[in-house]
Amino acid sequence: MKTLTGLLLVIFLFSSPIRAQYQIESPYLQNPEKAIEFVDGCAAFWLNAYDDTRGGYFTYIDRYGNITGTNKNMLTQTRNAYGFVRAYMLTGDITYLSMARKGLDFLYQHAWDSNHGGWFGELDINGNPISPLAEKSTFDQHYGLLGISAYNEATANIQDRQWLLDGYAHNENFYWDSRPSYSGYYDTADFDGANGRNKSFNATVDAITTHILYLYLLTEDEIYRDRLEQLANQIINRLVGSMDFQAIGFVEKFDSDWNWNDDEPMTIMGHLLKTAWCLARIYHIDPNNIYIPAAEKLVSDVLQKGYDHEFGGPYKDYNRITGEMLMWGNPDILKTFWAMEQAVTSGLQLYGITGNTLYLQMADESLDFFMKYFVDHEYGEVYLDRTRTGGFAWNENKGNEWKAAYHSIELGYYTYLYGNLFVKHEPVILHYYFVESSEDRNILLTPLAIDDSQLSIQQVLWEGQQYTDYDPNDRILKLPAGVNGHFEVTYAPEETLAITDNVTFNVTVPPSTPPSDTIYIAGTFNCWDPGPGQLGTDGLDHDFPLTKIGENHWQITLISLTGDSIEYKYTRGSWDTVEKGTEGREVPNRLLSRPDGHYIRNDVIANWRDIPASIQDLPY
Repeated sequence: MKTLTGLLLVIFLFSSPIRAQYQIESPYLQNPEKAIEFVDGCAAFWLNAYDDTRGGYFTYIDRYGNITGTNKNMLTQTRNAYGFVRAYMLTGDITYLSMARKGLDFLYQHAWDSNHGGWFGELDINGNPISPLAEKSTFDQHYGLLGISAYNEATANIQDRQWLLDGYAHNENFYWDSRPSYSGYYDTADFDGANGRNKSFNATVDAITTHILYLYLLTEDEIYRDRLEQLANQIINRLVGSMDFQAIGFVEKFDSDWNWNDDEPMTIMGHLLKTAWCLARIYHIDPNNIYIPAAEKLVSDVLQKGYDHEFGGPYKDYNRITGEMLMWGNPDILKTFWAMEQAVTSGLQLYGITGNTLYLQMADESLDFFMKYFVDHEYGEVYLDRTRTGGFAWNENKGNEWKAAYHSIELGYYTYLYGNLFVKHEPVILHYYFVESSEDRNILLTPLAIDDSQLSIQQVLWEGQQYTDYDPNDRILKLPAGVNGHFEVTYAPEETLAITDNVTFNVTVPPSTPPSDTIYIAGTFNCWDPGPGQLGTDGLDHDFPLTKIGENHWQITLISLTGDSIEYKYTRGSWDTVEKGTEGREVPNRLLSRPDGHYIRNDVIANWRDIPASIQDLPY
């Protein structure tokens, strides 16, 4: 296995001799079609978790697929429904879609609080809420919409669409804090939705990945785009904005006014990677210049402090204040299955945007480890946790209050999509079963966040026959009233997916640079914000930290810079530590006339304002 020997953030150019192409090792990225077989196997494992007598899926499942408890929790129903929908979309096996339908029917009948609104968490064997007056978490309210979003995408069922819209409206009405300076989703509320309180990673980021992103992709309604942009800004300012003050990771728990809750200092590597994945996906919808540097900062933190460069994959949990790894009584270092998924999805998504093979390598290593050691090759599905080298950790149960058919199948689903579209540049095929409608319909087909110009419909089959009534470039399927059934849609990428215009800045700093300091870039592209605790000329925070890639060498890649030229300088976090020339002289703003496409700029810093010039510091 190749290891990540340095955080070299160089954009890979298809025609450039700058570096050799990374050699993929995982068979599932060499041939992403293998992901379909993996998903099929995972979905088949969960078929036996259904209760044919009372309905609903059991939550607690052992390694062999046996039922070990009587709970049928809400998360289990929605996550299994999601997994079965994605399995249907990859395989075309209608059994999986029907099993998703059963999960959602149980969800609607038993998990929704018909008196006060919102989703109950724990349900008993008959679907009764175990604690009907318990507080309701926003985590549950978001995830209650996960399976519904996927099912609506695959079927365009108007009843499920209404459940999705009603659930979204409930969250907005009861869980969204609209105070201008403190906006965001509350973390919890009372059983009746009153007294919303606290903020968190889960309340913020899980809103994106469970339903709001899908709502936008299904409708392109600006209300969802606006909410995605607001959530992205909260990620930048609240989560990423806390990173420079932690030993590792970011703050995950806050009070209602976004003050840090240091009584809960845990930070989770999978959460950093998931946040990076969400920012990268939102970037396709809103190409804001700050999203990708923030996503890269998140991934860089994991790769520097919480990643296994020998065997591959991210580690699990840390104390963000001390930097100490949390072992939870286990004698060996742990990795968890869902964080491996985030390493794959964030890595492939960032590779698709930047072309940087560092992210491809992270995805490949993590996927290779996952398929070798997390997958139960004897009884199917995947284990929850493994040790650093892939060995036994705690137990080998397959289902519990947190684990169902969600992350494993989602990993396979996006490995298939991203692997083909971003890595192999080959078409993908997805299956849909659109229910009948009495009205003509134009169905927007956008299976993933991607630049609209980079994906088109190549072919549509309806019940195995050619269907021609669609707009390939706008990806709109036109269905007359009464038309329903199985549709097989082939999506084609551009000849090569266009990598956004980028500038990579490589900078060599003087040897006198304090080793604990971070280098920042300030310029016209971030309103001259020099670093943490400072503001740009627009009064906002736009920190652009570089990544250390070697002794006295730092780097950053900036995406979609505007204007024919840019001006910039380097700092160590403030104008008091700005760069200086030889013998400490002032230097003018650096100027770059930006060409189209991909460009690499190499700079050398002679001295710093606050460190006396010394001839031995001159890096010439």
